Amino acid sequence: MLQPVTISIDAKNEAGPLDRLWRCIGYCEINWTYTPIGKQVFRAIQELGDGGLWVRVMGSFSSGNRRSYPGWGSTNCYTEDADGRAHYDWSITDRAYDTLVEHGCKPMIVLGFMPHDLSAHPETGPLDSWRYPPKEYHRWQELNFRFAEHLLERYGKEEVRTWLFAPWNEPDVSLSFRCDPDVARDTPRRRQEEFLKLFDHAAAGIRAADEKLRVGGPELDKSIEFLEFFFEQCQHGINHATGKKGRQLDFVSMHCKATGIQPVHLGPGGPSVLPGARVPTPDFDFLVRRRLLLYENVLRNYPQFHGLPWICNEWDIDFGTIYGIHDSSDYRFRDTSYYPVFLIRMIKELLDLKQRLGINLTHIGTWAFYFQGSRCFEGHRALFDPMGIRKPVFNGFDMLSRLGRKRLAAMTDDTERDVTAGQEAGIEGGRCPMESETLDDLPEERRILPRPQVDVLAARDDDCVQVLVWSQVYQCDAIGDRTVNVTICGLEEWEKVRISHYRIDARHSNAHTVWEELGCPDWPTDEQVAAMRSRERLEKFEADQELTTAGGRVSIQTLMPMHSVSLLLVNCCTD
Repeated sequence: MLQPVTISIDAKNEAGPLDRLWRCIGYCEINWTYTPIGKQVFRAIQELGDGGLWVRVMGSFSSGNRRSYPGWGSTNCYTEDADGRAHYDWSITDRAYDTLVEHGCKPMIVLGFMPHDLSAHPETGPLDSWRYPPKEYHRWQELNFRFAEHLLERYGKEEVRTWLFAPWNEPDVSLSFRCDPDVARDTPRRRQEEFLKLFDHAAAGIRAADEKLRVGGPELDKSIEFLEFFFEQCQHGINHATGKKGRQLDFVSMHCKATGIQPVHLGPGGPSVLPGARVPTPDFDFLVRRRLLLYENVLRNYPQFHGLPWICNEWDIDFGTIYGIHDSSDYRFRDTSYYPVFLIRMIKELLDLKQRLGINLTHIGTWAFYFQGSRCFEGHRALFDPMGIRKPVFNGFDMLSRLGRKRLAAMTDDTERDVTAGQEAGIEGGRCPMESETLDDLPEERRILPRPQVDVLAARDDDCVQVLVWSQVYQCDAIGDRTVNVTICGLEEWEKVRISHYRIDARHSNAHTVWEELGCPDWPTDEQVAAMRSRERLEKFEADQELTTAGGRVSIQTLMPMHSVSLLLVNCCTD
């Protein structure tokens, strides 16, 4: 029997502002932005009432039939006629960005991908030509200029100056960016050099429309060598568009994944899952510590960029958004309470790391939206199910949105750890040291540091204290209840409090559990959808209760299952 846990919060000990790092999502399928379910998702986000959401969407320049499928979207905004004259059509980008602006969102625009008619290698076909640089850089620069000019005309300069622009996505991997169809000639160094040209001319085009528009990057996947090259060139290299030394950056952006499906075959048409694929346990420590420390080690060598806003885009529990439970049953954790608990504790750890390192971390991007046309609870990494049903992870965002703006000092006395000695996780060789090892026996880039199973994030507004408390370990199928005592001090001016208790676990705020109880229907009936919808929203764990404070303290006890999170709203009673 595990020992009870005490959570201690001091309502008078403010730990600074609670930065809303989590207010950022992204997705590939630009054409799903304005579908009925897409708009439903954005209405639900807007109703959270937690300020503007940053939305990073790909495909603004991509060629195609103006429809999206998993992992792809297209606008066909740029074409050339038989005489080589460029033609621009912003009708699809207008529909997408109109929807975002209507719902109070701030676009974080990926300047890509290469239009087929502008690609240096159209002979590779429309399914592959998007990965290559432009055939003429002055046309690529003009495309970016025309795009920015149109956005300024449509939405106004004061609005668009608040947006962010990043040329390309993950240029450090050949799946996203290539220079030559000949693999032998498509070297990493050549891709680095070519990306600088693409970046410079895109930035020049955007800033020619308005010099105050914000451009940054490099939105890399994970290559430290690429990051070092990029910052060295930004500081000392010659800009291909201006001919001057250096490059202006307005923000820094990079990616990270805690695990991913294995094995995956990288063929000419993209990745495909092989039979028997598995998804290793997510490496929580890699996501909240080790990867960011590697990036920070590079950035500290370039002081002029170190203080810029840092955006951890695609900072996700796993990679392979388009895959689901029919590719590997291991992806079930995306639909269960495991995911929102993982998300919330990740935010807490990154808030702590931000403070410890003194970095200007502004956004943590969750690459998740919804998947049009997929089966019910397909297991994609998404906020909503294909039927438009809220997943438990969306309720995690709901909980975060209810936190106040002032963070409070809070601590746990839990001595149980979230990872066991010798346990491996992720796809980067992460391992918790065995009992016979010291931390130094493992290289830093592989060393998993354990954390408490039960932990806390607390905040307040004037007359309300909000407490998030959770129980989680690495293993997705772990079980076990913990008795948790939450004690809040510093309430001397409050005679009575009213406590509202919300919960996400297998039995609360969880439409996925209902789906499994219904037999996991791929295409549920209207009655089955209604049953799932009845449990899709954030639910109370118990009836509200009023308590009298004693010596400025109040205590609440609850039993928490594994992979659960509770939100306690402690309001001062004024009547």
